[in-house]
Amino acid sequence: MADPWELYGRLIGGVPEGITVTRALVNRWTVVGTDAGTMGVAMTYRGGPTGPEPAVVGAGLHEVAALATSWDLRLASLGVAALNAWYARPERLAGRPGLVWDERAEAGARLVPVLVGSRSAVIGHFSFVEQLGGRTVVLERRPRGDDLPDSACEYELPGREVVAITGSALTNKTLPRLLELCAGARVHLVGPSAPPAPEAYPACVREIDGAVVVDPDRCFRDAGMGARRLTGSPALRRFALPLLAER
Repeated sequence: MADPWELYGRLIGGVPEGITVTRALVNRWTVVGTDAGTMGVAMTYRGGPTGPEPAVVGAGLHEVAALATSWDLRLASLGVAALNAWYARPERLAGRPGLVWDERAEAGARLVPVLVGSRSAVIGHFSFVEQLGGRTVVLERRPRGDDLPDSACEYELPGREVVAITGSALTNKTLPRLLELCAGARVHLVGPSAPPAPEAYPACVREIDGAVVVDPDRCFRDAGMGARRLTGSPALRRFALPLLAER
């Protein structure tokens, strides 16, 4: 198995020095804002060992992004949100080949036709999984209905043609192994937690279906009020970024 930390090193290494975190919060969603006017979000995870609370507001964005490697998953959530404060910016995505600004509220409107009819899998119980047929297996950390527990990934992912993976797998540290198991599949990284950094991912990642913050003040307010879903908020704008197969 390749070093699973390589992915984190590439993502963190791409965040420059000289940007300061000006605000941050952890609720259902974790939010990190900067003095450059950018903001990143990540779904909040909790668990793992806890230690001294690091200073986040006033720290460098690169330093906070490095928290993505923490086994304190609350801190890791801050790290992934910091990564998105750099990578998930409209101006950074502008001009990328194939970029689509997707105004539909649900990722499923784009993904369901791709998943249905193929031997596919979805990591994470997204709202659109009820629209999928019997050939698609859903793997979830907290299974419901016909979901399989995520420990079934080792058995179910090899040989799949298309796999959609929640971006929050980066936070809980399962993403490197999931991508290794999906080496022969077409992988879509899904959700606001997925940093749109094509250069960091292996060739199996063929599309990032994520979101950028377009109204930082509203995003911070909505997250602070405990919004369950941010993707439907006007503060975020969805995108689909196909990645070139020859990367």
